[in-house]
Amino acid sequence: MSTPAAVDEHRWGSAPEFYGPRHAYRESLMLRRLLPALPGPRVANVGCGAGSLTLAMLARGLSVVSLDASPEFVGRLAAQIAQRHPGADAPVLVADAHDLPLEDASVDGVTCGEVLEHLDDDLRAAREIARILRPGGVFVATVPCGPDRFDWVDAWAGHRRRYDRHGFARLLRDAGLVDVEVRRWGFPVTALYERLVYAPMLRRRVAAGGDGDDGAAAEGLGAPTGLAARLAPALRAALEVDTLFGDRGVRHPGLIAWGRAAPR
Repeated sequence: MSTPAAVDEHRWGSAPEFYGPRHAYRESLMLRRLLPALPGPRVANVGCGAGSLTLAMLARGLSVVSLDASPEFVGRLAAQIAQRHPGADAPVLVADAHDLPLEDASVDGVTCGEVLEHLDDDLRAAREIARILRPGGVFVATVPCGPDRFDWVDAWAGHRRRYDRHGFARLLRDAGLVDVEVRRWGFPVTALYERLVYAPMLRRRVAAGGDGDDGAAAEGLGAPTGLAARLAPALRAALEVDTLFGDRGVRHPGLIAWGRAAPR
């Protein structure tokens, strides 16, 4: 696959995240780990982005505080919550993951989907996550897998790194989390989807100037349209094949980790 001659990092918050089947499947994996293990209903979604995971948790009756560095994302999600869940206990805050504006031991769970790889100091952010968790509180995160596979898509997305399983587990333990487990996800169907559908689609849009810096580009980088929208349900169902493989296979695109806050 050819690489665009020049790829500028897109400005975080200027365009919605791709809402394709990979996105939906990844968030479903997070919820499968989070929901059965939560000791209480209060969850912080750190790096909430456009908020699809927040909305999914609110629909399941949780109280969610959502935090993101992007005022655009925060404003968009707050408006969606006001429309879909009026009166919900669901504040949305502009915040830096390195310095979360929440009290110590104030939430029962934390989700952090595709965030830590963007940060200059991922250990500091992980320590902040451990700080806000109540003793026994649950943490679930996803990050991209395979440091040797860092490429132009990562550069465009603003990734600072990709992770291997042991390094990511060590990071979380060093942050103070316990009972940490890290597993790979996304083989074989998600890996094929990324290579054959996602990356080529992004390459075409970047080549056409769709870097998210203007409104038209932002709309184009959101939910799938046309044929992609019609195929999305079938593709989403196909990704469940990956659940059967679990951690087996090679070249998984992502890691999913979970753990708990240590007793104080």
